[in-house]
Amino acid sequence: MQPENLANAPRCGAKTRSGKSCQSPAVRERNRCRMHGGTNGGAPKGNRNAWKHGNRSAEAEGQLKKVRSVDRDLRALGKLRQGIALQTSEMDRLLDLFSTASLSQESDPT
Repeated sequence: MQPENLANAPRCGAKTRSGKSCQSPAVRERNRCRMHGGTNGGAPKGNRNAWKHGNRSAEAEGQLKKVRSVDRDLRALGKLRQGIALQTSEMDRLLDLFSTASLSQESDPT
């Protein structure tokens, strides 16, 4: 920018530590100067450059939720088999599991 254009440029507006607004010129098409985050708008949408392994992706979280549910059911069945008293919530969960399994077998014509 030329000095005369620089004098007329819109100002940053970020608050400094002294409480006043920053007087640096704002980056073109933004409200902040280069020192207060005007230059970098962040990663573009759908950016795969930061993708590491996918262990925390929505798909992986959904699969992990299913695995935990099956594990919880198997632990409750193991307690039942060993004669250990189940909590009411565990018993209700197993009854729901067995009722849905029996309903799906009755509706399956094979």
